[in-house]
Amino acid sequence: MKLQHALSWFLVAGLIATSGCNLLPHIAYVAGGTMVPPQYKGLEEARVAVVCVSDGASYGLGNESERLARSVAMILGERVPDIDIVRWAEIADWIDRKGWDEIDYREVGRGVKADRVVAIDLSGFQVREGASLYKGRADLIITVFDMKAGGKEVFRREITDFSYPPNGPYHAAEITESKFSKLYLKVLAGEVAKFFHEYDMIDNFGAPSLFDE
Repeated sequence: MKLQHALSWFLVAGLIATSGCNLLPHIAYVAGGTMVPPQYKGLEEARVAVVCVSDGASYGLGNESERLARSVAMILGERVPDIDIVRWAEIADWIDRKGWDEIDYREVGRGVKADRVVAIDLSGFQVREGASLYKGRADLIITVFDMKAGGKEVFRREITDFSYPPNGPYHAAEITESKFSKLYLKVLAGEVAKFFHEYDMIDNFGAPSLFDE
């Protein structure tokens, strides 16, 4: 049996060399077990507010931070069992009424009556690499506050210098800056959301690209 297993891997390795990465799903299933559990399950059956602030907007709600928060919330709403996502319009309305330049995540959570707040600090966001090349880079700190426990910090992760695409930039002739920015934020949202939902590790080899549009 061990010999048979070893031969299977040998055959797969040979196919990779000749066929490329499209065989990765089959490789994973040969290895057995491809699902990765969430690192934090406390968003299940909870009312959750997703809030992102960016240093690019004087540490406030910028265009990229709003879009990232919306994208993360959408993924969580689809992938986390029995989650109740606070609508972005409700969050933005509460912040507008307060008129804050700096956001206290716990106060937002209390204001919109959330059970948990997923707070995303976005810094160093950029999509250009030179005058005619696009490559996204950003640093993120993801924190969860449990509002039912008085706003206690219950989860924290950092994503440092996350770049996309991994194999070299896109040229301006291939894509507009606006379209690339949306694509990069979509990739970032997927990385953030993975902390909170089960996902197939095969997805790591299938990040969206401009050719998926």
